[in-house]
Amino acid sequence: MNTTRFDSNNYEFNHNSKIGVYLIHGFSSSTYEVKLLAEFLASKQIHVVAKNLPGHGTTVNDCNRAKYQDWLDFSKKELSILVSQSDKIYIIGCSMGGAIALYLASIFPVNGVVVGGLVIKFKKPFMTNFLNTILCRILKTRDKKMIFSKNIRDNIDFYGYSHYPLIALNEFRKMLKFIKPFFKNIRVPVLLIHSESDRSSIKDNVLIVKKLIKSIESEIFIIKNAHHNLFDKNPDQKIVFNKVENFIKEY
Repeated sequence: MNTTRFDSNNYEFNHNSKIGVYLIHGFSSSTYEVKLLAEFLASKQIHVVAKNLPGHGTTVNDCNRAKYQDWLDFSKKELSILVSQSDKIYIIGCSMGGAIALYLASIFPVNGVVVGGLVIKFKKPFMTNFLNTILCRILKTRDKKMIFSKNIRDNIDFYGYSHYPLIALNEFRKMLKFIKPFFKNIRVPVLLIHSESDRSSIKDNVLIVKKLIKSIESEIFIIKNAHHNLFDKNPDQKIVFNKVENFIKEY
C-alpha cells in the first residue's frame, strides 16, 4: 500500500456553516486526494464533508467486496444529511467521484457541481469493458504500475491502493452504465476541470458530459500541468482552488 498517498480518515469541518460541500474521492483512492481542497474550503468557513467510500481507505480486498450500489447509497445518505443542514449545497468529485457527483446532481436539489479528472469513458475501453469482465474472476488485483508503459510508470505517484481491485473495477463499469442516463436531468451549474497532463482521464470525458447535461451554466476549464488527482498538490493547485472558490461564490 502506498501509505504516503493514502488516508483512512473521514473529515468534516465547520459543522455550523450553512454552505455545504460534499467531496468525493476517486476509484481505489481515499480522502487523501481531496483533503487539501477540504482544508482550503474549510478556511473559507464552509461546511465540508469528505469521507471514504465503502471499500476505500481500508484494503484492496475490501474494495473488491463492494458493489457499485454501496458507493451510490453511501453518497446519497451523506449528501442527504448535508442537505438537511445547509442553505446552499455543492458537490465536488474527482475521477470516479466526479461521476458519482454528477449522478447525485441529477436527483438532489444542489446549487452546483464541480468535477475534476472525470472518468466516465475509460482510457483503455476494450480492456476495461470486455477483457476485465472475464479476467477479474481469475486475476482479482493488478499492480497499478503495470497499466502504464515502462518509460513513465516509475515517475507516477499512485494514490490509494498500490493495486487496482479488478472486481471493483467491473463494478465501476456497471455503475457508469447505470448512472449515465441520469445526466440528462442535470440543470444546475457544472464546472468540468480537465488537465492536459492527466494520464488517467481523457478529454473526451468532459466533452461527453457537456453534451449530455442540460445546464445553462456549464463550463469546461482546461489546465495544463496538473496530474490526475488535481484537487491535491500539483503545479496548477492555486488556479484550481481559486476556480472552485469562485464557482461557489458565483452560484
